[in-house]
Amino acid sequence: MRLDAAPLTGCAPSRVEDRLVHRTAPRPGSLTYSPAADPVFTDLGLAIRSQRAGDTVLTRPLFLLPDWLDLWHSLPGEEWNHS
Repeated sequence: MRLDAAPLTGCAPSRVEDRLVHRTAPRPGSLTYSPAADPVFTDLGLAIRSQRAGDTVLTRPLFLLPDWLDLWHSLPGEEWNHS
């Protein structure tokens, strides 16, 4: 999965977050963080979740519906149990 030419899946979380922050030029309030410290780009409807793969942590994009203003309470509990 890519946004423009930037991969969103299977990357180091810090690299994806850095790329998106610089690509999207977030407006105040458009970049927030979930209680699990995942970056949430509200303008894009995108959260970048981190998931362990052995000893490595990789990214997994999560696409959001527009009315999910409160990410923590909108997602099923199983989503937060991914690690």
